[in-house]
Amino acid sequence: MAIIAKLIEGLVFILTAGSGVFALYMVVDLLRLRRADPGTAYKGGVGQWSWVAHRITGVGLVAFLFGHIVDTFGVGFGPELYDETIQLYQQWWFKPFEVLLVGATLFHALNGLRIILFDFWPNLALKQKSFAYVEFALFIAAFAPAAFFMMRSAIADSPFI
Repeated sequence: MAIIAKLIEGLVFILTAGSGVFALYMVVDLLRLRRADPGTAYKGGVGQWSWVAHRITGVGLVAFLFGHIVDTFGVGFGPELYDETIQLYQQWWFKPFEVLLVGATLFHALNGLRIILFDFWPNLALKQKSFAYVEFALFIAAFAPAAFFMMRSAIADSPFI
């Protein structure tokens, strides 16, 4: 059972690292855009950053869901395997990843709602920059308290404090 738990933990690590590499690739690629070549769809600016963030959070959420399905599948092999597998999530150093998951979910949802508004009312897309700033403000207002309370327990459990 221990080997299966380690395999599941390894898969979760690979999914987490792979999502991080994808995010880094997307951000570096966006930063390499020159003013003369600002991109084909959004012409640079806040729209381009929203597009990249939406893709990064989407890939991160899919990776999490796949890992979550696999680790929950372990229940079928007995509660011992499941308990051993989820011990990874209970470590103090894993809390920032949970905070990122909450942030990714919140941003992806808010940005998705913004995109839906543009799909139903295309004229609103002319004010996409204003909508993006409102979205970011809502994101910060909702995410900051959640991140604070989630990270408080990680800091309390940290061996460095």
